[in-house]
Amino acid sequence: MHMTRTTVDVDERALDAARRELGTEGLSETVNAALRDAARRRVLKGFDVVRDVDGTPQEVAAGRERP
Repeated sequence: MHMTRTTVDVDERALDAARRELGTEGLSETVNAALRDAARRRVLKGFDVVRDVDGTPQEVAAGRERP
């Protein structure tokens, strides 16, 4: 995994809330977990249970070709 060192201003209240929600401890761990969670939510946003789980293989393939 490639890591980049950077300096950012962090909202301490938001960091504490994220830390509690994610079950993380340090700043880097919390920020990285939050970034991964945001990316995961983006993928899940396009997930369709009927198409991606209950559909036929052809329906699943056709649905994933949609923009």
